[in-house]
Order: sequence, then structure tokens, then C-alpha cells
Amino acid sequence: MDAPVRMRRPWFAIAWFFVWALFQTFAVTMVFVGKWQKPDAFPDEAYCSLIYPDMLFIPLYYAAALLLASRRPVGYVAGLIAGGAMTYVLVYLLALAHFHGTANIIADSSFLICTMISVTELAFALKSRFRWRE
Repeated sequence: MDAPVRMRRPWFAIAWFFVWALFQTFAVTMVFVGKWQKPDAFPDEAYCSLIYPDMLFIPLYYAAALLLASRRPVGYVAGLIAGGAMTYVLVYLLALAHFHGTANIIADSSFLICTMISVTELAFALKSRFRWRE
């Protein structure tokens, strides 16, 4: 019988999910307080409709970071779901802006790259854990 494999922590994903959760918490709070300045490239209705899904996923971002840091297997599932939610939000923001606004494009693209690195890190960690034995 094989000993259980102890997986290393996916530090990039942990840090990125936590940073993204903090940023989203700040952004949503500022929107509700009325102090968030919407970028000019975004239409009002579509931009505001993104706030409610963000509120739903913020706890998942924190949970994914915490579960991954504590080496819980469910953290990988939470991380992959959180990565999917983050990808959706970032692609939505890029599409909303119609690729206008240099600051928006650079920021959203950088965030999307960090998200893809995190998801890739989680996927490779899971792949190595569940490698088929011959």
C-alpha cells in the first residue's frame, strides 16, 4: 500500500486568490458607498450588473485561499471554481471596454494572466496527485 502523497502548497494561487478577494471586497464596498469611479470605457448598466456576482464569489475567493493554505483537498475544487469566476469577470470587463482604455486593458490583462497562472498551478498539482499508477 502506498503512502499518501503530501502536496506542496500552491503559493501563487493562494496569494493571488487572497489579493483578488481583498481587491473585490474593496471595490464592491466602494461601489455601495458611492465612491468608486467607473472607468469611462464601461457602460453604466452592464458595469453595475457585475457587482452582484462579485458579491457572491468574494467568500469563495477567501475560502479557496484559506483551504489551499491549509492543504485541504476541497481547496483545489474551490480554487478551480474561483479561477473560473475570476476568468469570467475579467473577460467580461475586457469585452465591456471593447478593448479601449489603456489602463483598463493593462490591468485586466495582467489580472487575467495571474488568474491563468493560478488555475494552471492548481491543475498541474491535481494532475500529479491523481496520476494513474501502472
